[in-house]
Amino acid sequence: MSVDDTSRQKTRAPDGGWGWMVAFGSFLMLALVPMISLSFSILFSGFLREQKASSTTIAWIFNLHIFNWNLVGLLTGPLASEFGFRKVSLMGTAAASVFLILTSFTDSIGGLMVNFSLCGIFGGLGCKPCFILIPMYFDKKRGQAVAILMAGIALGQFMGPPIVRLLLEHYALRGAGLIIGAVLLNSCVGAAFFQPVEWHLKPYDEETPEILPVADKSIEGSYMNSDETANDDGDDVLGRKGHRVISGEVGRRAMQRSCSLHSDECSSVSMAVSLIDLTSISLIVQNEIDTLSTDKEDEEEEEASGTNRALLTASRVIRSLISDLKIFKSPRALIIAIAGLCVANSYLNFHMILPFAIQNAGYSLEDAAWCMSIAAVANLVARLSTSSLSDCAWFNMRFVYMLGAGVVAASTLVFSFLKDLTWMKVTMGVWGYGVGTNISLYTLIMAKYMGVQNMAAIFGCQSLIMAFGHITLGPLLGLIRDLSGSYAVAMWAMSAEVSICVVLWLFMPAAIAYDKRIEARASSRHVDKLAE
Repeated sequence: MSVDDTSRQKTRAPDGGWGWMVAFGSFLMLALVPMISLSFSILFSGFLREQKASSTTIAWIFNLHIFNWNLVGLLTGPLASEFGFRKVSLMGTAAASVFLILTSFTDSIGGLMVNFSLCGIFGGLGCKPCFILIPMYFDKKRGQAVAILMAGIALGQFMGPPIVRLLLEHYALRGAGLIIGAVLLNSCVGAAFFQPVEWHLKPYDEETPEILPVADKSIEGSYMNSDETANDDGDDVLGRKGHRVISGEVGRRAMQRSCSLHSDECSSVSMAVSLIDLTSISLIVQNEIDTLSTDKEDEEEEEASGTNRALLTASRVIRSLISDLKIFKSPRALIIAIAGLCVANSYLNFHMILPFAIQNAGYSLEDAAWCMSIAAVANLVARLSTSSLSDCAWFNMRFVYMLGAGVVAASTLVFSFLKDLTWMKVTMGVWGYGVGTNISLYTLIMAKYMGVQNMAAIFGCQSLIMAFGHITLGPLLGLIRDLSGSYAVAMWAMSAEVSICVVLWLFMPAAIAYDKRIEARASSRHVDKLAE
């Protein structure tokens, strides 16, 4: 059987096998690389206090790092399609460790800002593929796999602060930076497990109704950019390319090739329009056109060399980026992206100012590190339990996601009034559990409401929203702290920001209904055109 014929077989996610190695690699990477961000305030607290940096300046340094971390997510899908997830992750994590070492040797605020920003670019480039690959490798066991991935982040958050504080105590900033940078290089081992999912797809059978769409050209990171809709419960419905009639020579060639491969569908067309599977036909035709277009691009690239080949690659990446942005036509995508930004921006900035707030209350940096570790333990418990339970049929993902955001908003508000260290630790445990509950479902929410075939598109566009949100809202929170002279006021603003997430998700059923109406009108127009 030829490769071309194999690529057209109905296939499904492996739901195990090598997928567990990918999950382990993701666990290792996310336990190490995000530790840079989550330990920022502990690692550079002494240096920033010596430099007498304001809360606004600290917020700019941290949020510029997060901005770059998320902005590069827009490039993850296109770059992985061109070069493969493994190469992208390996390059990103290796470069992140180098820039972390350079950051620890800086002697100025400007140098810290530049190097820590570059660390964010390559750290994000290394880690973002984890969130796209896991849904591709898993279907029924997706919750368990995501639990492993999320456990890595929580473990890094738990180990990071006390380890960094211990290293600072014995080796100062430069020595600690060298050691952490060396440890970070071990994440390259995790990236080495990122084999293309096409190598491990299993044949479709009657007992496994879910089908993983695979492009005709077997490349890493292949995905469809569709206006897929979900039902009222948010269950996945197969994505649809824009319903349109294909005309011209390319369209005729595509239909001829598709008819030869899918005789049942073509015979249905000749019998009666009412028996046509519109989704199947439109996808078949579009895939054939994509194949012909890709073949032409391959021929052009083989003939090109040097600079021309690089320009062709850049052109494809740009076209992919533009195509991905079309997903924001769906109000579901906007709700997911904006609500996710509200939670992430709030909890990351709360995590950033926490050591300064605790020290300002008269406690030590060690006390702050313990508070952060307690939150990390609760975070880990929540991520493992919530992600695993999400595979159960009775689990209401939307309600639990909103509940987690509500707990984060309430505990942030309560913490702002506390003075006793014991109650601070208790509240941090509740806060960490709320963060873990909400964040552990974020990737699953994207796959459930937008479809696995749209993961690269929604993840990239969500990263774009997240990036610009952090670079605007993050420094604003620091400015609020400087103008008010109170960490409590800044925490009130963070609590209000998370509350917006809960409000937005109340409108998700209406967004689903809107997308279904648009889909129905598009399908109706498609039927009319075929009837003509």
